[in-house]
Amino acid sequence: MRIGGQVAVTELFLFLLAGCNGIDVGFDDPDTIAPDPVWVEETLGTAGAPAVDILFVVDGTGSMAEEQSSLAAASATFVSILGDLSLAWQIGATSSDLADEGVLLGDPWVITPESPDAASALGTALLVGTDHVPPSSGLDAATLALRDSTGQNRGFRRADAALHVVFVSDDDDQSGEVLGADPVGTFVTLLANESALNGLPARASAVVGRVPDGCEGGTGSARAGTRYLQVVERTGGASASVCDVDFSAVAEAVAALTVDWPVRFVLQAEPVPDSVTATVNGERRTEFVVELDPPAIHFDTAPGPDAEVRVRYELAEAGS
Repeated sequence: MRIGGQVAVTELFLFLLAGCNGIDVGFDDPDTIAPDPVWVEETLGTAGAPAVDILFVVDGTGSMAEEQSSLAAASATFVSILGDLSLAWQIGATSSDLADEGVLLGDPWVITPESPDAASALGTALLVGTDHVPPSSGLDAATLALRDSTGQNRGFRRADAALHVVFVSDDDDQSGEVLGADPVGTFVTLLANESALNGLPARASAVVGRVPDGCEGGTGSARAGTRYLQVVERTGGASASVCDVDFSAVAEAVAALTVDWPVRFVLQAEPVPDSVTATVNGERRTEFVVELDPPAIHFDTAPGPDAEVRVRYELAEAGS
């Protein structure tokens, strides 16, 4: 064989022996030549605007006037944050009153970045009114909105969008008419089914009273939103106190969870795992895992919007 381009000692000995005995010995057998490794460099990228559909379900009973006003006042912050995160978002709002059948409120009923004065439109939609009759059935109402049995929510759920449902209430959920004896479990299953349809996250967040004693604050008092918080915990959402006067922090928390940048990038060929190096926008990254079936690189943290991901590796077939 050849080592580093020099004739090995064994080959030299055989060559001399052949010369002495008139034996013709060849050294071109392909099995005796180690192939040079083949290196591959791929340039990958992330989409500029992942899509997300955000559904607000707001308690419309008589004790919610101040909370609705605070929520509406934070709408400009919410829209601004979504814009900064480069999301292809759209938002709808409905009340927790089953008499509304989950129909989205406001004009337009689906608010997008292209809507005229989107922040103002969202603020108006979040003011669902305070003349609704208890019980407040947020999980049931969200289910009706997503099922859209009336056909009036057309255009809200997109096939290529993640889903984020945000509940706002100063009471616990009292659903059951639509979801049956286990509203929490059934609604969590509904979100899981939504996620299974397109492989994108479907989660819930809640702005409610804290467990176990509720809360008191600038917007009044609230009972513990136990059911809502159980859904939040089981779907990986965010929670905040409905008694806070300033809902800007709530807007930031919900908006941050709405972003789902990809962390896994498929490679064109199988790499030698230890050979893989990666850069994101020209900066070296080392926090990743290499997958082989199928070949892919999985980062611990997402590269972010419009990121240029470069991956260099030795081709496994050439190295084996």
